[in-house]
Amino acid sequence: MQTLDRLFGESPFEHLVNHARKIHSCVALVKPIAEAIIASDMTKLNELQEQMSKAEYEADMVKDEIRQNLPTRYFLPVNREDVTRFLRQMDRIGDDAEDFAVVATFRKITIPENCQADFMELVDKVVQASDALLNLAEHLAQLQREAFTGPDAEDVMAKIQQVCFMEWESDVQSRKLARKYYSNPPEDLISVILLEKLCKSLCAIADHAENVGKNLRLMIMTR
Repeated sequence: MQTLDRLFGESPFEHLVNHARKIHSCVALVKPIAEAIIASDMTKLNELQEQMSKAEYEADMVKDEIRQNLPTRYFLPVNREDVTRFLRQMDRIGDDAEDFAVVATFRKITIPENCQADFMELVDKVVQASDALLNLAEHLAQLQREAFTGPDAEDVMAKIQQVCFMEWESDVQSRKLARKYYSNPPEDLISVILLEKLCKSLCAIADHAENVGKNLRLMIMTR
């Protein structure tokens, strides 16, 4: 006789939380990579890029498993499309973190001294946004058990707004940094180009974190 789990499928939300943790492990490597860029430590950068590649691969394995086993008959409290959209946006965060690591290894990047503090502040804001997003994701299983309603849902809604605010802060910091390195660019123009690519990857991480939050908000609001 089939068990209920076999009949209706296994809930994917615990696995989504695991995927979110894997993705955050990728973003957590962004700060030591940024510090190695400023220190011009190419050996360390190559080591960290390998760690990033491994972490992103592990996240991909979890993502693929979720997609392959996402049930069509499970009585989800939200639309199945919302689950796949959430997963896709989380996956893009990992991709952008890996892009950041790869660009950092192209060549030695010279960041002007007057830009280094602003660059690290941008990194910190992006990592903080990822921290906040992981905190949100940790609530997924509980939200599913409560059918995305109740006090926990209200608390998550407030935290989503915090993630959105952090994304805005990241954009502001990115523009501040760009004005500084474009107003008096160093002789090494290739470093400017690569710095711009690094900043785009950082902002993309924050953008997708905001999108994940907004997707979660839609799950709650459509209940």
